[in-house]
Amino acid sequence: MYVAIIIKALVIGFVASMPVGAVAILTVQKTLNSGQISGFIIGLAAAIVDLIYASIAVLGLGMIKDFLFSHERTLAILGAIFLIISGIKIYKSDTIKQFRAKKKLTKMSMANDFFSSFLIAASNPVTIIGFGSFFATFGIHDILTNSLQTTLFLIFLFIGAITWWFTITFVINKFRKKIKLKILVIINRITGLVIVGFGILIILLLFIKK
Repeated sequence: MYVAIIIKALVIGFVASMPVGAVAILTVQKTLNSGQISGFIIGLAAAIVDLIYASIAVLGLGMIKDFLFSHERTLAILGAIFLIISGIKIYKSDTIKQFRAKKKLTKMSMANDFFSSFLIAASNPVTIIGFGSFFATFGIHDILTNSLQTTLFLIFLFIGAITWWFTITFVINKFRKKIKLKILVIINRITGLVIVGFGILIILLLFIKK
Protein backbone atom coordinates (compact mmCIF):
# COMPACT_ATOMS: atom_id res chain seq x y z
CA MET A 1 0.00 0.00 0.00
CA TYR A 2 2.72 2.48 0.98
CA VAL A 3 4.73 1.68 -2.16
CA ALA A 4 1.65 2.38 -4.30
CA ILE A 5 1.06 5.68 -2.48
CA ILE A 6 4.67 6.77 -3.02
CA ILE A 7 4.68 5.84 -6.73
CA LYS A 8 1.35 7.56 -7.41
CA ALA A 9 2.44 10.66 -5.49
CA LEU A 10 5.70 10.90 -7.45
CA VAL A 11 3.91 10.48 -10.78
CA ILE A 12 1.22 13.06 -9.98
CA GLY A 13 3.76 15.59 -8.66
CA PHE A 14 5.98 15.14 -11.71
CA VAL A 15 3.24 15.16 -14.36
CA ALA A 16 1.25 18.01 -12.80
CA SER A 17 4.33 20.25 -13.08
CA MET A 18 4.92 19.54 -16.77
CA PRO A 19 2.36 21.74 -18.60
CA VAL A 20 3.96 24.74 -20.32
CA GLY A 21 2.81 27.99 -18.74
CA ALA A 22 4.18 31.30 -17.53
CA VAL A 23 6.21 29.75 -14.70
CA ALA A 24 7.76 27.16 -17.03
CA ILE A 25 8.75 29.87 -19.51
CA LEU A 26 10.23 31.98 -16.70
CA THR A 27 12.17 28.94 -15.48
CA VAL A 28 13.68 28.32 -18.92
CA GLN A 29 14.54 32.00 -19.38
CA LYS A 30 16.13 32.31 -15.95
CA THR A 31 18.16 29.13 -16.41
CA LEU A 32 19.46 30.25 -19.80
CA ASN A 33 20.49 33.65 -18.44
CA SER A 34 21.73 32.90 -14.94
CA GLY A 35 22.20 29.15 -14.57
CA GLN A 36 20.45 26.19 -12.98
CA ILE A 37 20.10 27.52 -9.43
CA SER A 38 18.26 30.65 -10.61
CA GLY A 39 15.91 28.60 -12.75
CA PHE A 40 15.33 26.00 -10.05
CA ILE A 41 14.28 28.68 -7.53
CA ILE A 42 11.47 29.69 -9.91
CA GLY A 43 10.35 26.07 -10.18
CA LEU A 44 10.70 25.49 -6.42
CA ALA A 45 8.22 28.27 -5.71
CA ALA A 46 5.74 26.69 -8.14
CA ALA A 47 6.26 23.29 -6.50
CA ILE A 48 5.45 24.75 -3.08
CA VAL A 49 2.24 26.27 -4.46
CA ASP A 50 1.37 22.86 -5.95
CA LEU A 51 1.96 21.28 -2.53
CA ILE A 52 -0.36 23.80 -0.86
CA TYR A 53 -3.13 23.35 -3.43
CA ALA A 54 -2.71 19.57 -3.45
CA SER A 55 -3.03 19.59 0.35
CA ILE A 56 -6.29 21.54 0.08
CA ALA A 57 -7.59 19.11 -2.54
CA VAL A 58 -6.65 15.94 -0.66
CA LEU A 59 -7.67 17.17 2.79
CA GLY A 60 -10.87 18.82 1.58
CA LEU A 61 -10.24 22.10 3.40
CA GLY A 62 -13.52 23.69 2.42
CA MET A 63 -13.08 27.10 4.08
CA ILE A 64 -9.70 27.74 2.45
CA LYS A 65 -10.96 26.48 -0.91
CA ASP A 66 -14.01 28.76 -0.70
CA PHE A 67 -11.82 31.72 0.23
CA LEU A 68 -9.46 31.16 -2.70
CA PHE A 69 -12.28 30.77 -5.22
CA SER A 70 -14.14 33.79 -3.85
CA HIS A 71 -10.99 35.86 -4.41
CA GLU A 72 -10.05 34.14 -7.69
CA ARG A 73 -10.53 37.35 -9.69
CA THR A 74 -8.27 39.41 -7.41
CA LEU A 75 -5.60 36.72 -7.39
CA ALA A 76 -5.77 36.46 -11.18
CA ILE A 77 -5.37 40.23 -11.60
CA LEU A 78 -2.36 40.29 -9.25
CA GLY A 79 -0.81 37.39 -11.13
CA ALA A 80 -1.46 39.07 -14.49
CA ILE A 81 0.17 42.31 -13.30
CA PHE A 82 3.23 40.39 -12.12
CA LEU A 83 3.40 38.59 -15.46
CA ILE A 84 3.28 41.84 -17.42
CA ILE A 85 5.93 43.48 -15.21
CA SER A 86 8.17 40.38 -15.40
CA GLY A 87 7.74 40.16 -19.18
CA ILE A 88 8.67 43.83 -19.69
CA LYS A 89 11.74 43.43 -17.44
CA ILE A 90 12.88 40.37 -19.39
CA TYR A 91 12.30 42.09 -22.75
CA LYS A 92 14.26 45.19 -21.72
CA SER A 93 17.05 43.33 -19.89
CA ASP A 94 20.64 43.46 -21.14
CA THR A 95 20.94 39.77 -21.99
CA ILE A 96 24.58 39.83 -23.09
CA LYS A 97 25.68 41.72 -19.98
CA GLN A 98 23.75 39.33 -17.73
CA PHE A 99 25.21 36.26 -19.45
CA ARG A 100 28.81 37.48 -19.31
CA ALA A 101 28.64 38.85 -15.78
CA LYS A 102 29.93 36.34 -13.26
CA LYS A 103 27.91 37.65 -10.35
CA LYS A 104 27.07 35.53 -7.36
CA LEU A 105 23.42 35.07 -6.63
CA THR A 106 22.32 37.32 -3.81
CA LYS A 107 19.71 36.44 -1.22
CA MET A 108 17.68 39.43 -2.38
CA SER A 109 17.62 38.38 -6.05
CA MET A 110 16.72 34.80 -5.12
CA ALA A 111 13.97 36.02 -2.79
CA ASN A 112 12.55 38.29 -5.50
CA ASP A 113 12.54 35.46 -8.05
CA PHE A 114 10.95 33.07 -5.55
CA PHE A 115 8.25 35.53 -4.49
CA SER A 116 7.37 36.50 -8.07
CA SER A 117 7.05 32.87 -9.14
CA PHE A 118 5.05 31.98 -6.01
CA LEU A 119 2.56 34.78 -6.63
CA ILE A 120 2.15 33.92 -10.31
CA ALA A 121 1.58 30.23 -9.52
CA ALA A 122 -0.72 30.98 -6.58
CA SER A 123 -2.88 33.31 -8.67
CA ASN A 124 -4.60 30.29 -10.22
CA PRO A 125 -6.62 28.44 -7.53
CA VAL A 126 -8.21 26.37 -10.31
CA THR A 127 -5.08 24.23 -9.82
CA ILE A 128 -7.02 22.67 -6.93
CA ILE A 129 -9.55 21.30 -9.43
CA GLY A 130 -6.68 19.96 -11.54
CA PHE A 131 -5.31 18.04 -8.58
CA GLY A 132 -8.82 16.85 -7.77
CA SER A 133 -8.99 15.33 -11.26
CA PHE A 134 -5.61 13.63 -10.83
CA PHE A 135 -6.67 12.23 -7.45
CA ALA A 136 -9.92 10.87 -8.89
CA THR A 137 -8.07 9.26 -11.83
CA PHE A 138 -5.53 7.57 -9.54
CA GLY A 139 -8.09 6.72 -6.84
CA ILE A 140 -6.12 8.62 -4.21
CA HIS A 141 -8.97 9.21 -1.76
CA ASP A 142 -9.59 5.45 -1.65
CA ILE A 143 -6.05 4.55 -0.63
CA LEU A 144 -5.40 7.33 1.89
CA THR A 145 -6.96 5.96 5.06
CA ASN A 146 -4.94 7.71 7.78
CA SER A 147 -2.89 10.84 8.48
CA LEU A 148 0.45 9.04 8.01
CA GLN A 149 -0.47 7.91 4.50
CA THR A 150 -1.74 11.40 3.63
CA THR A 151 1.45 13.03 4.90
CA LEU A 152 3.59 10.51 3.02
CA PHE A 153 1.57 11.13 -0.14
CA LEU A 154 2.01 14.93 0.04
CA ILE A 155 5.74 14.66 0.77
CA PHE A 156 6.38 12.47 -2.28
CA LEU A 157 4.08 14.58 -4.45
CA PHE A 158 6.32 17.53 -3.60
CA ILE A 159 9.42 15.44 -4.34
CA GLY A 160 7.92 14.53 -7.72
CA ALA A 161 7.29 18.19 -8.51
CA ILE A 162 10.79 19.38 -7.60
CA THR A 163 12.26 16.43 -9.53
CA TRP A 164 10.62 17.82 -12.67
CA TRP A 165 11.99 21.33 -12.06
CA PHE A 166 15.45 19.99 -11.25
CA THR A 167 15.45 17.85 -14.39
CA ILE A 168 14.37 20.59 -16.79
CA THR A 169 16.79 23.18 -15.34
CA PHE A 170 19.64 20.64 -15.36
CA VAL A 171 19.07 19.77 -19.03
CA ILE A 172 18.71 23.42 -20.12
CA ASN A 173 21.79 24.42 -18.16
CA LYS A 174 23.82 21.77 -19.99
CA PHE A 175 23.03 23.45 -23.32
CA ARG A 176 23.28 26.99 -21.95
CA LYS A 177 26.85 27.75 -22.99
CA LYS A 178 26.34 26.23 -26.45
CA ILE A 179 23.72 28.83 -27.33
CA LYS A 180 25.06 31.87 -29.17
CA LEU A 181 24.47 35.19 -27.44
CA LYS A 182 22.54 36.61 -30.39
CA ILE A 183 20.12 33.69 -30.20
CA LEU A 184 19.84 34.14 -26.43
CA VAL A 185 18.88 37.78 -26.97
CA ILE A 186 16.15 36.70 -29.39
CA ILE A 187 14.94 34.04 -26.93
CA ASN A 188 14.73 36.68 -24.19
CA ARG A 189 12.78 39.08 -26.41
CA ILE A 190 10.31 36.35 -27.39
CA THR A 191 10.04 35.16 -23.79
CA GLY A 192 9.30 38.68 -22.59
CA LEU A 193 6.57 39.16 -25.21
CA VAL A 194 5.01 35.75 -24.49
CA ILE A 195 4.90 36.41 -20.74
CA VAL A 196 3.36 39.86 -21.27
CA GLY A 197 0.88 38.13 -23.60
CA PHE A 198 -0.04 35.67 -20.84
CA GLY A 199 -0.74 38.57 -18.49
CA ILE A 200 -2.86 40.48 -21.02
CA LEU A 201 -4.76 37.29 -21.95
CA ILE A 202 -5.64 36.64 -18.29
CA ILE A 203 -7.02 40.18 -17.92
CA LEU A 204 -9.00 39.90 -21.18
CA LEU A 205 -10.48 36.56 -20.12
CA LEU A 206 -11.54 38.09 -16.80
CA PHE A 207 -13.45 40.85 -18.62
CA ILE A 208 -15.01 38.31 -20.99
CA LYS A 209 -16.19 36.22 -18.02
CA LYS A 210 -17.67 39.34 -16.45
